[in-house]
Amino acid sequence: MPQAVAFALIAGYADAVGYLRFKAFAGMMTGNTVLMGLAVFHFAELAVWEYAALLAIFFAAAIAAYLLLPRVPASALLAAEAVLILVPDFVGATWGVVFLVMAMGLQNPVAARFGVPLNTTFITGDILRFADGVARSSQRGGASSRREPFAIYGLVWLGYAVGAAWGAAGTIWVARPLLVPVALLGFVYWWSRHHSWR
Repeated sequence: MPQAVAFALIAGYADAVGYLRFKAFAGMMTGNTVLMGLAVFHFAELAVWEYAALLAIFFAAAIAAYLLLPRVPASALLAAEAVLILVPDFVGATWGVVFLVMAMGLQNPVAARFGVPLNTTFITGDILRFADGVARSSQRGGASSRREPFAIYGLVWLGYAVGAAWGAAGTIWVARPLLVPVALLGFVYWWSRHHSWR
């Protein structure tokens, strides 16, 4: 499922850029929650309230996406995600992370509308599903002869990791590194136009 891997690449890339530039993750709210806890004792780069605000912004963006999806074409929210990803390349560090977090808050709800049935901005659940699939496939003569496909979870995990590496490289070598994930959103849109999606 190419869209799932593309969305994971985008999320890994955005998280790498978010952390390197802004000292907070764009989509990995588990990481921001840990950083918020560390900030209580001044072991994180930002203040507690800043991490708390980013968590609230992600949550609000996801709610907005879920409320808008039945009323607005998914392609419009995909375009909104693209714009939100680009904004940090043009505004200061103080506000840039806010737009990146909003973009990632939109991503999972939008990805679901593009036929991606798994999480792409946080990977722990996907790793566990991949591990479960590997374990089940290694069992002989299990209770059910029907096995669910699980390789996509491993591919999404790999895509996220590659996206993070690309994000680090983009931060070093590209003047406007957030153009890269926007190009990947363009691929998702193109793919969905040429292949069936719900």
